[in-house]
Amino acid sequence: MKAFRYTVFALLFSCSLIPAFSLSFGKIKGDDYWYVLKQAENAFAANDYGRALALAEEAKEKKQQVADWEKLALDETQRSSKVRKVGDYLDELLPVLKEKNYDNAVYVINSKLKLYGSDFFHGRFSELKSWVDKDYIYPEADFLIGKIYKLEGEFDLSGDYLGKAYDNIKRLDTKDVKYDILYELADLADYKENGPEYEKMLLAVLADDKLYKDEGFMKALVRLINGGKAEDKEGAVKAVEKFFLLYRSDNDISIQALEKLSTYYGRIGQTEKALGCAALGSVAAVTKIEDILKDRMIDYSYKSFVDLLAKASMYSDIIDWGNDNNIWELFFCLAKISRSYGQTRFADALFSILSDYEPEDYWKLRASSEIAAR
Repeated sequence: MKAFRYTVFALLFSCSLIPAFSLSFGKIKGDDYWYVLKQAENAFAANDYGRALALAEEAKEKKQQVADWEKLALDETQRSSKVRKVGDYLDELLPVLKEKNYDNAVYVINSKLKLYGSDFFHGRFSELKSWVDKDYIYPEADFLIGKIYKLEGEFDLSGDYLGKAYDNIKRLDTKDVKYDILYELADLADYKENGPEYEKMLLAVLADDKLYKDEGFMKALVRLINGGKAEDKEGAVKAVEKFFLLYRSDNDISIQALEKLSTYYGRIGQTEKALGCAALGSVAAVTKIEDILKDRMIDYSYKSFVDLLAKASMYSDIIDWGNDNNIWELFFCLAKISRSYGQTRFADALFSILSDYEPEDYWKLRASSEIAAR
């Protein structure tokens, strides 16, 4: 998400984390690669793309130096016949490495185990070493370079770097960056009018969304909208309010993917998929706004969709967040797709609410126009 979500940059291998012992094969270099990348990101944010590119490349070089140092630290242990005889399992190997004063190797192994866990390497030194041998790859830097080339219109180069970052998602220091990579790849596919690739990248974002993967839950969302067959306006409004009262989703990272897929599926005529995505995306958006209001307002509790929209309208940053992430459009699309799906009462009731309470004037007027056109 573009706001209300804070990414903590992983300060791995900072000077404070490097042991004070002297190295038999020279002092580590390049341990500030993360700081150089941070400078590159700052330059990117300031629209200084040339400097951002140069710094991103420098960060990759420094990451290579760290990887070379780590590889050498592990390789050095194999000079000892006692170490070689111990075998491949880390829990048996580490005590021997400590006994033989291979402090560098112990540091490298422990840092990787802390980051990934023993199960990631199946508890084996050989698998951890194989991982370290390729740990010069810096997907965060490739991601930034891909974004720079995309802005400069070098779409093939952008795709190469973004694709490399995607292929090495497991090596990210900051795990949530993977969603930013997937969204950039989706935008690039959309620009190239590659629908299947666009869908693939957005579905990859949703791969971690348990509710989206729950077929029963998704059908229940659509079924509740289908059940809104009240003959009078008041009954239809109650059906809308019931929908937003019953369901919650705290996966705000999925909202953009659901909004984009809803539009995409609607465009290619897959109305039920479009409705499901719009419904879950709207539920996630309501959940996020509700959480924000609880942080802002003493004793706030959800009363109704109408009340939530009215209170959200009191905060300019919530309105801006909604605009940046197409939240207000998403509510409009839920009504629009519901109508296309044959649920005219539900759609009309939702349009009526949006025409009165939508925080963004443009979508408020669009909702009013839909009512007038009936």
